[in-house]
Amino acid sequence: MLSYIEKARELGEALAQTPEIKALVAAEKAIMADDPAREMFMQYREKEKSVVTAQMLTHVVPEKDAMALLEMKAKLASRNQLIKAYFQALQKYERIMAMVNLMITTAVSGTSSAEELPIPDELKNIASQLMDPKQAAKIMQSSKPPEGIKLPPGMKPPGMPK
Repeated sequence: MLSYIEKARELGEALAQTPEIKALVAAEKAIMADDPAREMFMQYREKEKSVVTAQMLTHVVPEKDAMALLEMKAKLASRNQLIKAYFQALQKYERIMAMVNLMITTAVSGTSSAEELPIPDELKNIASQLMDPKQAAKIMQSSKPPEGIKLPPGMKPPGMPK
């Protein structure tokens, strides 16, 4: 097997042992074990799947569909504690994966600063925060999005008070 494929497998195995990923797996299992939560969650997943499929086909998601999905997510999280816990765990998982992806991108491109990364300018501030281990640790522990992330008016990240 190619060495980089083996390293990727090892990285996947290491990530599977992190508390964040274990929490995500446990949260999904809890939803699947609860009939009302599972039914609501599967409806969300179907809506999410249709939005992702539309994006893959057209490379654009109509704003109304994206907003409807966000609203559905917020409504489900407010109605069901198991789903709320899942979305909170998912947010932490996504942060880890963003950091891993950033580190891989940095290594592949041979860059040492966010300014040199082949990413849009609006993401470079976030990338520079993630490249600093102290800042990255703070971001991972925070329930707020990193500086530079702007949410639509009235929207709050999962787990934030209304």
